[in-house]
Amino acid sequence: MSNVIPAGTKIPCRVSRTLDVGDFSILHQLTWFNMAVHSNSEYAKGTWFKERSLAAPVIFVVADGLVHNADTVAELLGNYGYEIYAYVGIDNVKVTKPVLFGDTLTAQAEVVDFRSTKNPDMFLFVYHNKTYNQRNEQVIEYTSSMLVKKKA
Repeated sequence: MSNVIPAGTKIPCRVSRTLDVGDFSILHQLTWFNMAVHSNSEYAKGTWFKERSLAAPVIFVVADGLVHNADTVAELLGNYGYEIYAYVGIDNVKVTKPVLFGDTLTAQAEVVDFRSTKNPDMFLFVYHNKTYNQRNEQVIEYTSSMLVKKKA
């Protein structure tokens, strides 16, 4: 098997997640995104969402969690003889729809790039994720970069 992970390789995102009131509360408390539109039901009634929405950075956390659930990225990398070394960056984040109570999110990710670095044992692994709600409306997309190394 080649040690290069081809662009276009799908990352198997095996789970979806329905977000309820408890999820919203704990995620916003843990991240300190407590603005009124996310934490005050009465205030949120006056917004165009008409209810509390999940904060954009928290949408990212859930979406990326769906990609990494059950070590799917680690498994894909392992199949090619690599392991995760460090999360390097997140680029081009676009939140395209609000996430509201009861929405079920599903991620669809694929490899964008895999290339060597100055260190012969390290490689840059880049993937793109688009996450959708239960109505097949895209809610977020972004590109993530990870530093990976050859397994010992």
